[in-house]
Amino acid sequence: FTGHVGDYFGSGMPEELNLTEESAQALIHRGKERYGIYCAVCHGASGDGQGITGPYGVPGIANFHLDTFKPASYPDGRMFETITVGKGMMGAYGYNIPVNDRWAIIAYVRTLQAAKEAK
Repeated sequence: FTGHVGDYFGSGMPEELNLTEESAQALIHRGKERYGIYCAVCHGASGDGQGITGPYGVPGIANFHLDTFKPASYPDGRMFETITVGKGMMGAYGYNIPVNDRWAIIAYVRTLQAAKEAK
């Protein structure tokens, strides 16, 4: 519920989601839907930070394809916390997006990142 494991941000999906291959696919699909509703307007459909709000003066929109947002430097738990409490100009979505949907969005963002790097 926090993205933290002790004093650190967790990496990967929580065990409480009980993911199987089938349920992981459903989680990613749910994440795509929720991402389209809550995130794409700023972060763009592909996660490149080129959503429709940028031209209207919203500054500093994260491009998820930069190395600073990849799992090695931006763990899943940190992304969960950012969605929950906000960061910079991004407001908090903890009250608007249920916990499992936040994890679904993160799974989808990681899928976008992997797809961008695929040959």
